[in-house]
Amino acid sequence: MSRSGAIVLHADDDVAVLVGPVEAGASVATRGAREGLVLTAGASLDAGHKLALRDLPAGAKVRKYGEVIGRLTAPVAAGDHVHVHNLESLRGL
Repeated sequence: MSRSGAIVLHADDDVAVLVGPVEAGASVATRGAREGLVLTAGASLDAGHKLALRDLPAGAKVRKYGEVIGRLTAPVAAGDHVHVHNLESLRGL
């Protein structure tokens, strides 16, 4: 099983940012503000994409950098990709 990594930028974050590409089903170890959590990637993704740190319901506000970056339009499981397909921006509202 492949092992990639992701950074959690702030202790209050709901997502980790991949530091390299990852294949679906690969183990992803976190470092930074939430060191040592291991997620299973729900999809094959490139570096820079976000993974959920825990199961989150639709409508949940999502934090990155310790700040709310948007609200989920669909539920996500730990390790799922969080991006424009399931996250609406709250910036400028």
